[in-house]
Amino acid sequence: MTRDRFRTVVKGLITEKGQILIGRKEEDEDHPIGGEWHIVGGHLEGGEQPEEAIEREAKEETGLEVEVHQVIDVMTWEDHDALTILYHCEASNRDAEAQDRLQEVKWVSPSKIKDFVHEEEIEGLEDREAQARFLKKMKKAPF
Repeated sequence: MTRDRFRTVVKGLITEKGQILIGRKEEDEDHPIGGEWHIVGGHLEGGEQPEEAIEREAKEETGLEVEVHQVIDVMTWEDHDALTILYHCEASNRDAEAQDRLQEVKWVSPSKIKDFVHEEEIEGLEDREAQARFLKKMKKAPF
C-alpha cells in the first residue's frame, strides 16, 4: 500500500421509518461492485469533512437530503487501500431516485439487507460488532 493511493470512503445506513436504503451500481466490469447492491456512499474529496461527504454522496446517488446521526463503525479492509466510515443517516422521506451511476434504489427491512448487499458488506454487518448491534436495534425498533 502506498500513501498516495490510500483513500477514505464514507457510507450511510440511510433509514426512514424502519427501512434502510440501498443502491445497485450500474453494470461495469471495471468497478469492484458493478451491478451489485450496496450501502450508499462514496469517496471523500480533498478538503471535505466526512459528514459533508456522506450528505453529498446521498444527495448525488439518491437525490435525498439526509441528517447524519452518528458514526456506526470505522474500518479498513485487507484487500483495499481505504478507510471506511459507516454512518447512520436519516432521510425525511422515501422519494429516492437512482442517480450518479446507480441503476436502482430500494428500501429494505433491516432483516433483509443481507439478502441484497455484496459480500464484503454482509461480512461487516455480521462480523463487526458495532454494525451487528445497529442492525439488531433497527430490527427491534417499533415503526
